[in-house]
Amino acid sequence: MAFRSLRDAPIASREKYQEDEERSKELEEEHVVLRRIIGLARTVSLILGMIIGTGIFLSPAGVLRGSSGSISIALLIWLVGACISATGAICFVELALYYRQSGGRFIYLSEFYGPALGFVYIASVVLVSSPAGTALTSLVVVKFLLTPFVGQCDAVPEAAVKAGATCVCLLAVFINTRSAKWPLKTQVFLTFIKVGAVLLIIVMGVVKVTMEGTEKFMAPFETAGGKLDWSKLPSAFFSAFYTVGGWSYLIMVIEEVRKPHKTLINGMLISLTCTTILYALANLAYFAVLTPEEMMASDAVAALFAVRVVGVRWSFIIWVCVVLSASGSLNGSTFTRARSFFVAGRAKQFPYIISTIHVTRRTPVAAIILPVPLALIYIWCTDIWSIINITTLLGIVMSILVTLIIPYLRWKQPDRNLRFKAPLWAPVVYLLFNISLLSATVITNPAQIGFTAAICVVSLIGYYVYQWTGRSQRAGAVAASINNFLQKLLYSIEQEVPTF
Repeated sequence: MAFRSLRDAPIASREKYQEDEERSKELEEEHVVLRRIIGLARTVSLILGMIIGTGIFLSPAGVLRGSSGSISIALLIWLVGACISATGAICFVELALYYRQSGGRFIYLSEFYGPALGFVYIASVVLVSSPAGTALTSLVVVKFLLTPFVGQCDAVPEAAVKAGATCVCLLAVFINTRSAKWPLKTQVFLTFIKVGAVLLIIVMGVVKVTMEGTEKFMAPFETAGGKLDWSKLPSAFFSAFYTVGGWSYLIMVIEEVRKPHKTLINGMLISLTCTTILYALANLAYFAVLTPEEMMASDAVAALFAVRVVGVRWSFIIWVCVVLSASGSLNGSTFTRARSFFVAGRAKQFPYIISTIHVTRRTPVAAIILPVPLALIYIWCTDIWSIINITTLLGIVMSILVTLIIPYLRWKQPDRNLRFKAPLWAPVVYLLFNISLLSATVITNPAQIGFTAAICVVSLIGYYVYQWTGRSQRAGAVAASINNFLQKLLYSIEQEVPTF
């Protein structure tokens, strides 16, 4: 088969593709594009699958520590954190429907502030955030898969964990490169298991309360030590906010969402509502069985909970749930982040090969593979958290810059026709929260300023060097030769029909 480029392919109008559902299906069958295969059910499974990670099973005590052990204050913090996260979701839905491109923050920063800033963001994701996150999640999967066989987390051999994590990482890549539907079906199944596990915890808590009464809830505002430590409240709010922040992954794949103006809004509403209710009830179930002191001291709250309720013999069920939960997070992040890299390639911020799609599987194979070499290196590193924390401050700054786009557009384009507009208080609340988070991060960890500045400088140098090589005839000839070889190797071409 001849490898064509977008210039040689018949181009349909963007309006036809976006608005005519039947026409878009015909174009997807006739041409090589990323298909719109994410409906409401898959949308909800993606968001829930990314929000419900291992935290609710292992360490929900972060919020409890911040509330000084008070049950009522902890639940209130969960609710406020979920509401703040929802304001961010509202803002990003408006931007997603305005720009109509996958890629999330990369697209918004590139289109509004210029390609250089977009490159700084996507470079930090492809070099640090994505591979380090993949490595960490792969390690978690294997560590807790082996834990029931050795008795304790700390007793698992490190070499076995890292070797297993390498296999898990490659398995996630294999699933995502085989077909666009494989990872989505896998995500639906794993999300079903995750929700079922949380519901099981809730049911066990209800049974425990029915049998033993509600004595543990008689003093809901009682704190450890007799008084509330106000200095710990900010960390509790940040913990609750990040725990329910998985909605941002969906924004990266909007071009593959059916009827995005309806699906995005409904999916966000259903997912965030379900998550808030499930997390609140699960924490109440923990409180019904464990004391606040026990929860704050444990690194595996759900496992301790299961031992108390059903005994050691059946507590392995919780470890299985942790493994499947982490696997869902790994699968979902691999699927969504690859679309950001694909869009960066399409915007000529990355080499041409990253913007290609497999001819028959309709997946961005090169974009999926892109962070894998670094992920495998990070798996064998000693301290992945230190690597991830390097980009914390940069991520907050980028969120602030993205949020500022909404009030600016309201001022400059008050009459723009959108199917959804966020209420003006939403970006204000989300902006104030991120500014508070930025201030707290700078105060508690001033070294982040140096790391962030270094990342920006190195990324900008890389951006201008890459742009210079693009204008060089000799470098262009070498790049074209490499791209041609990789296209044939991966059996991929550029998308033939614009989907944005």
